[in-house]
Amino acid sequence: MCSIAGVYSREGKSVSREALTLLSALRHRGPEAFGVASSEGAFTSKNFSSLIIPESPFILGHCLLSTTGYLEQPVTVGNVSVAHNGQVYNYRELFPENKFASDAEAIALFLVRALRKKSVLFAVKEFMRKAIGEYAIAFLYRGKLYAFRDPIGVKPLWFGSNESVHAFASEPSALMKIDIQFPQPLLPGHLLKVSRKGLKPSKIFDLNDFRKTVPKKHSMDALAKEFACTIKLQTSGLNKAAVLFSGGVDSSLVAKAVSDEIEGVELFVAGTPESNDISFAEKVAPELGLQLHKIYLDEKKIESLAFRAMKALSFFDEMQLGIGIPELACSDAIAENGFKAVFSGQGSDEIFAGYANYAKVLSEKGFPAVEGEIWFSLSRLWSRNFFRDDAMVSANSLELRVPFVSTNFLREAMAFPAKEKILTPDDKLRKHPVRALAAKYGLPEFVALRPKKAMQYGSGVQKIVSRLFQKT
Repeated sequence: MCSIAGVYSREGKSVSREALTLLSALRHRGPEAFGVASSEGAFTSKNFSSLIIPESPFILGHCLLSTTGYLEQPVTVGNVSVAHNGQVYNYRELFPENKFASDAEAIALFLVRALRKKSVLFAVKEFMRKAIGEYAIAFLYRGKLYAFRDPIGVKPLWFGSNESVHAFASEPSALMKIDIQFPQPLLPGHLLKVSRKGLKPSKIFDLNDFRKTVPKKHSMDALAKEFACTIKLQTSGLNKAAVLFSGGVDSSLVAKAVSDEIEGVELFVAGTPESNDISFAEKVAPELGLQLHKIYLDEKKIESLAFRAMKALSFFDEMQLGIGIPELACSDAIAENGFKAVFSGQGSDEIFAGYANYAKVLSEKGFPAVEGEIWFSLSRLWSRNFFRDDAMVSANSLELRVPFVSTNFLREAMAFPAKEKILTPDDKLRKHPVRALAAKYGLPEFVALRPKKAMQYGSGVQKIVSRLFQKT
């Protein structure tokens, strides 16, 4: 989990003050090193107070959190300077002949070589076609700033303008601190061009394009193979990791798969003392042979976490708080225990028809409508779920990894027809492919066949949140 930011003057004046404000607001996302690239060159520092921010009409900035490698950014290769947030897991495969210190170097070299051939649009499209990972990437090229997001939209990116500058950043709250009052999210799979003339978003490769790449045929073997490959890529270079855990099939499968690859895996669950998630997590953790950290939440603690969560989200939403508060509580404990990488089962319910509303859609409109609802749910993940989860873990300088929405696995998952994910309107289990996958990994039947319980209800937090804010 890092942060990126860029700012461009509308009048050709220095933007050093705005760049300093943006990076200062984003330091919690990457507290290990800081850097800028500008018309005056690139500067980096491990100490924020020592960072040189030159007088320049445009500046690209970065705050670093290292998880599998350490390289101060922006990275400059040729005439391109690159900064990014997230991970490109297959970066070694992009240039097998090269040995890189981190994926940032591979990204910079890829863009340089692609830009020598054709346009910026071509270079970014080629990158999206080949890269596996979740990312928001920004680069400085020929006096202009560019930024783009992965096609699923796992990592956030926001942009906007005021009377004097155009800017983008990993969080909307950072932009608000330089008087950009209504930041907009850059859509997944889109490229943002920033120059003195303004901000220009362009679609490169979005979910509709991704849909065309889904295989015509499906199989459990292909699904299991890609899940194993995804876990191997996402655990590469790690010696320990935390898992946001509820004892449900999704988090249990992720925990089992990750612990098969690395030894230092620990589980974290948060809820009220009587919550279903904690009681079930206590039963499942011994089956996995993994240490379980239980974070008990009372009304006073929930109220404190609620205000922190609202600040991180920059908006109020009871349901988002009901989910975000347990995540924030877990991320506090995860950071205290010295972890940097956090795994989650996010996305499984959307892509495998896990929610009860899929049964309602099936009852009223049939399987074709369920298929449409699955794609619609996937298209909305970036705007609520990913943004919320990112905000909760980045508050503690952690990086979230979400195997269920990794590109290649997602293709195989979406190849399964709706009728194999939910059998009938009365199907209480639903998401049968992921349950079969859990069985392949040796999870006990009482885990693989546990019915879905939404996090905000399983944790016991939602009722308390509703009561607290009804009082006010």
